[in-house]
Amino acid sequence: MDRIVSGLPFIISLAFEFYEFIIFLYCILSFIPSLYNSAFGSLIVRAVDPFLNLIRRFIPTSIGFLDFSPIVALILIRLLQKAIFLII
Repeated sequence: MDRIVSGLPFIISLAFEFYEFIIFLYCILSFIPSLYNSAFGSLIVRAVDPFLNLIRRFIPTSIGFLDFSPIVALILIRLLQKAIFLII
């Protein structure tokens, strides 16, 4: 049981880093809009859009055609990660 508890921060950190990477891929896909229609692109969009839509609902992150919600999402993920590690 101690091995599981001692490995928990590593697993949590890995999960946060993986989601940050998915958000980064989402941003890269925005430069090539035709990739959104691929199987890989739709998987990335389905993983990221619910979180970004939640951010867009509460914080106006669009300025013209630029959307800053991925940046806000990355900041929120880092803050959440730090808060969880303070609790653990």
